[in-house]
Amino acid sequence: MSDDPLGPSAPIVSVRPGRNRLADEDRALLEARRKRQHAHDEGDGDGGEGGEGGEGFGPGHGHDDFHDDVSVLGIPEEEMTEHVRHAIGLLLDEINDLRAELVRAKGHEAYLEEQAEKDRLLHVMRRRAFLARLNLVVRRVEDEKVLFCFLYVVVTNAQSVRTQFGHGAAESLQVHTSDVMRDVLEAGDIVGSLENFDFGIILPATQPLDADQKGRDLIKALSAHACSWQGQALSIEAEFGMTEVAPGDAPEDIIDRARRALEAHRAAILDGAVENVLK
Repeated sequence: MSDDPLGPSAPIVSVRPGRNRLADEDRALLEARRKRQHAHDEGDGDGGEGGEGGEGFGPGHGHDDFHDDVSVLGIPEEEMTEHVRHAIGLLLDEINDLRAELVRAKGHEAYLEEQAEKDRLLHVMRRRAFLARLNLVVRRVEDEKVLFCFLYVVVTNAQSVRTQFGHGAAESLQVHTSDVMRDVLEAGDIVGSLENFDFGIILPATQPLDADQKGRDLIKALSAHACSWQGQALSIEAEFGMTEVAPGDAPEDIIDRARRALEAHRAAILDGAVENVLK
């Protein structure tokens, strides 16, 4: 699963916001500066100020750029001496440097905010941040009529693993479960740690039937990826409940409704098993 940007109107996934964009913008700034420097060097070769063409206006700037900038700055053409051009060139370079620094600062700020939201062990959203994200989801359902579904996933054999193999094995099982879910789920889905071995998953733009099928596929994937612990293969036994996010929902309402769906499904399975035995 890829990590995605944060924000109330963005596909919800999480991780490393803005890094690729930041790198692309830095490269674009550097390329633009190289082009301006090249234009300046050619202007020097043709006679300093570039004759009638007006090239060679200063460090890193070409004629076309300067005509645009001069029109903005309001400097009459007859006052555009070589010294003025040189000073403006330095000023524009400084502005570009400041812009690049601002982009880097904003990207770093977003990265730090995301790190504060993410569980360091499981690499999914912490409960508090996840509940805040559910609030944003409800707002989008109300304001934008966007469809969201929610999965409540429980690792049912966690306690038996802890009893038999110890706390370290249970923790390893929890981390492995998180890794498998993040690998299996699609871009746009977001996973949050709720409590103990319970996870929540937000599914944007997903019909209830599709969400239910995604839950079934996820449980199968978890059972097919056992966790290795000191030579032991620890299976992942999990169950899920699904609900659609509705306008006016509180985050706890969504979680509780999905939990009740899980319990109803479990009860139906047990009733069916009892009936088969009685037959």
